Amino acid sequence: MSYVYHIVKFKDGSAYLMFDVCSWNCLYCVRNLNMWCSSLSAHVQAGLKTKGIKYIGIEETVKILKENSVSLVFLGGGEPTQDPMLSDLMRSLKKENIESWLITNGELLSDELFELAKGITFSIKALDRAKHIRLTGMDNQKVVENFKRYGKPEKVVAETVYFPALIDCNEVVEIAKFIESVDSRIRFRIDPAVQLKDLSAFRECVKNVKMVHEKTYYIKFREKTEAPELLYPLV
Repeated sequence: MSYVYHIVKFKDGSAYLMFDVCSWNCLYCVRNLNMWCSSLSAHVQAGLKTKGIKYIGIEETVKILKENSVSLVFLGGGEPTQDPMLSDLMRSLKKENIESWLITNGELLSDELFELAKGITFSIKALDRAKHIRLTGMDNQKVVENFKRYGKPEKVVAETVYFPALIDCNEVVEIAKFIESVDSRIRFRIDPAVQLKDLSAFRECVKNVKMVHEKTYYIKFREKTEAPELLYPLV
């Protein structure tokens, strides 16, 4: 049994699997606010509040994805690499021609997971060690080492979260410089912390970071989009 507990399908046909495992304690973690996909409709969200978390096996996970014609699935958080069944799941998906995109903090990334993934969103929370520990409760030495090892532009997208209470624009610039030193072709996505209400400073930061690392961008998450379809658990 894996730690997968939630599956949604987006309008483009891709799906997202959420894993109920992570030993990090990021101060801005969205799971502190909502354990379920936040872009689901209000009606579905209300139904999920009555549900407890129930893990789903690999065979059933693959079956649900096949029945819903999913060909690309994002594996996200929690932290999927802390699931001991992750590589088994990814191999099972691959056998059914379902591609996996791994969303990870990179600490436990391995050669096997790197090869199994179609792509990887590698989140660098902070470059400064002390800030990283304050933010997550964990050291970032292995994260930095793994990004140097696996930071390949054909497969990896770097990501960080702008959290001005601790990870301000100066720290994001330092992360960008580090990415640039590994490979200038690596895309770098900056996300605003969910707690941020005013995004004006965030957008200005993205402009400044782009001057350091040209491949910098952000996604307009908060624009109104169609809600995904709930595949598991059903309500």
